[in-house]
Amino acid sequence: MITEVYYNTPYNEKLYFNKKVNGVPTFDIMDAVKHHRGEFIEIYNYSDKDISLKNWYIKDLLKTFWLPEKTIKKGEFMVIAYSVLPYNTTNFTEHFSTTLGKESQIIYQDQIILRNKREEISLGYSFNGSNLFNKSNYSWDFQYEPSSNFVKNIYQNPAQFYDYNSLQYNPTTYPYGTYQATPNPLAATYVPVTQSYDDLVKNDFQDYYSYLDWTDNVNVLVDRICPITIEKVSQSPGGSYTNNGTSCFSYDTAGNLISGGGCSGVSTPPSGSSGLSPDELELIKNSIIISPNPTKASDSYNVTITWSGPASNKINNIQIFNSSGTTVYGFAPGTSVNTTTFNLQNQLPGAFVANFILNTGQVVSKNILKW
Repeated sequence: MITEVYYNTPYNEKLYFNKKVNGVPTFDIMDAVKHHRGEFIEIYNYSDKDISLKNWYIKDLLKTFWLPEKTIKKGEFMVIAYSVLPYNTTNFTEHFSTTLGKESQIIYQDQIILRNKREEISLGYSFNGSNLFNKSNYSWDFQYEPSSNFVKNIYQNPAQFYDYNSLQYNPTTYPYGTYQATPNPLAATYVPVTQSYDDLVKNDFQDYYSYLDWTDNVNVLVDRICPITIEKVSQSPGGSYTNNGTSCFSYDTAGNLISGGGCSGVSTPPSGSSGLSPDELELIKNSIIISPNPTKASDSYNVTITWSGPASNKINNIQIFNSSGTTVYGFAPGTSVNTTTFNLQNQLPGAFVANFILNTGQVVSKNILKW
C-alpha cells in the first residue's frame, strides 16, 4: 500500500521561460533537470510474503509508471523517487540523509510528477498488461494552490527537505491522506498491520486465474516427487528345503503378488536382484531429459524424452499418466533405443507423471507440465 507521499518539494517546481526559439518561449535546461526533485511515493509490503514488483505500477491522473522487476520483502518499505532519467539522476539519499545505506530500496522514475493542489495516485498490478487492479489509492484536493515553499540553492543545505511536511498513512485519522507530518522515508510512525498474502490475493486469483503466470512455480512443480525411495529387497530363508511344502510366487514390477502355488522340481527359492542403490537411481533419473517442459502450444504440445549414460539400456518401459491416473502414453524401448516422442495435444492442461520402469523392477518418476 501507499504509506507516504512527499508532493510539495522545496525545489523549484516552476519552469521559467527565459528564452525564445523561433518566437516560442522555452525554458532553461538547468531549471528543467531540477524540476520536482525530492518528490517521492513510499510503498509498504504489509503481507506475510516477499513480492516481486514485476507487473506492478504507480499511476497518477496523467501517466503510469511500471515498477522494475525487484522484490519487496515482507514488512519492507520502498520509495519511488522522481528524477530525470537516464542522465542527471538525483541521488535520493542526498535529499533525505536518513535513507543513506538503503539504496536498494529506492526506485527512480521520471513519469509521475506530483501536483500540489490536486492529485490522485494509485498502486496496483496487472495479470496481462491491460487490466489494471488498483490495490491502494492516495489523493488530495486543496481549495487553493499551496503557497510556494521554494528554497533557493537548497542543494547547499538539503536538510531543509525535512522542514516541509509530507502526507502520511495514519489509521487514527480519516481520511488518512490528509495527515501531514515531518517526512520519514523508508520508515513510518504508523505501520500497517501484517495480513495473509493468500487472503489478500485470493479473490483476484479466483476471478482472473486465466491470467496467472506460473513461471515462479514451474521448477517446483516439475521436480516435486515423493522423496522416499523404496528399495527392492529379496530374502531367502535359512535352512534346507525339499520339494515337499515348497511354494513359488509371481510378482509384477511394482512388487504386487500375481499368483502363488506349489512348485515341482524346485529345491530352493529363487533369489532376485538386490536392486539399485538410491544414488544409482538418482544418477539414472538425472540422465533422463524431458523437453520441452513445460510443453506449450508453441511446441505443438510435443514432448521428447531422451536418456543416456547411467540410464542406457536400463529402461524396460515408459508410462505417462495424467492427473486422474489414466495412461496417456506407453513405450517399451528396445536395446540401444534412447529416445521417444509423444504428443499431449488432446490432453487437458496440468501435471503428468512419467514412470520409468527399470530392468531391476524399480521405478523412477519425473513430472511433465502442459500449459
